[in-house]
Amino acid sequence: MKCGVCGSESEFDAAFVKERQSWRSSHRMVCPSCCVRRSKAQGLRFFWMLLTAGVCGSVLSWFAPENFVGQILLSVFLVGLFLVFSIVPHELGHAIVARAVGWRVYQIVIGIGKPLFKRRWFGILFDIRTIPIGGVTWMTPKDTRWFRTKRFLAVLAGPAVNIAMALGIVIVLQGSLTNFDLVDLPSAALLFIWANLWVALANLWPHQSKTGFALPSDGKQLLQTLSITKEGIQQAQALQFTFEAMICMEQSDRFGMRSWCDKGLALHPEDSHLLNLSGINHLDEQNYESAREVFLKLLAKENQPASLRFLLLNNLAYADALSGNPALIAEADAYSKDAFAGLPWSPAVVGTRGAVLVAMGQYEAGMTLLKKSMEDADSVRSKAENACHLAIALARMGNQEEAQRYLDLARQFDPQCSLLARTERAITTH
Repeated sequence: MKCGVCGSESEFDAAFVKERQSWRSSHRMVCPSCCVRRSKAQGLRFFWMLLTAGVCGSVLSWFAPENFVGQILLSVFLVGLFLVFSIVPHELGHAIVARAVGWRVYQIVIGIGKPLFKRRWFGILFDIRTIPIGGVTWMTPKDTRWFRTKRFLAVLAGPAVNIAMALGIVIVLQGSLTNFDLVDLPSAALLFIWANLWVALANLWPHQSKTGFALPSDGKQLLQTLSITKEGIQQAQALQFTFEAMICMEQSDRFGMRSWCDKGLALHPEDSHLLNLSGINHLDEQNYESAREVFLKLLAKENQPASLRFLLLNNLAYADALSGNPALIAEADAYSKDAFAGLPWSPAVVGTRGAVLVAMGQYEAGMTLLKKSMEDADSVRSKAENACHLAIALARMGNQEEAQRYLDLARQFDPQCSLLARTERAITTH
């Protein structure tokens, strides 16, 4: 399938999103990468419109208070502002109730786009993004006791907070919920009420978002909680070990990552996410043959989602390329081609393809992909690995000075990167 925006092609048809073209009755298919970019662009347009409405409304209300246009623009500005401000208490509602019922809360993400601010408070990582539209709270159960009840309460808490905030304004301004009169409320208070009720209703409506975080709404999660199977509950509990291992991976704590993977696999030996992380941990530990065995085992499992299959092909190709075994280069080339054909928008897949091309001696083509991957990657870990592969390519081409510059850049990104020693050897031996 071909993306109707950027023109990239992929064999993974299910990843594309069908969208209506502006002012037309026809539709087009859009790749995930373009969906993310368009979500960011729409968010930025939303904020510019809010800012414009606020400035124009304030100016008109100041110089021409009798002009109703100024009041309308100010109302639009306030509603948008209240919608944005409602995100934080909504997500805090999920987190507080989840902690109260004994669940582990890992992260609260506010907005989309690049990370703007990250800080850990009370054991929870607060991640504020550049475009504060939407949010998500990552939480997992510590055990399976009363799973449905606990999850139902934690999910329901978000919309409940918004409803409580709306009712709280009425109580504060009118003293009671009985015989309240919306007409007597100040216009700003009324807009605050409508904004929070809208957020609550929009989240309670059961649907699957196609933009932003592309996650089920609170309403859909509530329905899924009522019908979840025992297998689904076990998978939810396994996520605890997955998240803990991912936190260790971000902190370059290989021992901690291995410990959490082993603990999780002891309880959930067939969990695909844990097995995949275990294989990645083997890559960091430079146990490439062990990594290959894990990825091959996962690839042989039946009924794997297409997206996971392409990622496994990518990881297997990366293990082959890092192994240094000439006999595995052809396999790495084939697997990375397949992964790239399925997920050409993924920075990780693009980077692996670049690393494989470098291992094959196709330096220019490989460096082009590695630079793109390094630019698009979100994590410093990935950026550091791309920088190392670029340094290795440059060293083999005889450009030691530029190679050293990329090695220094890799150290800045991630001083614990597992490829630093390999890169240093490549620079000194060529």
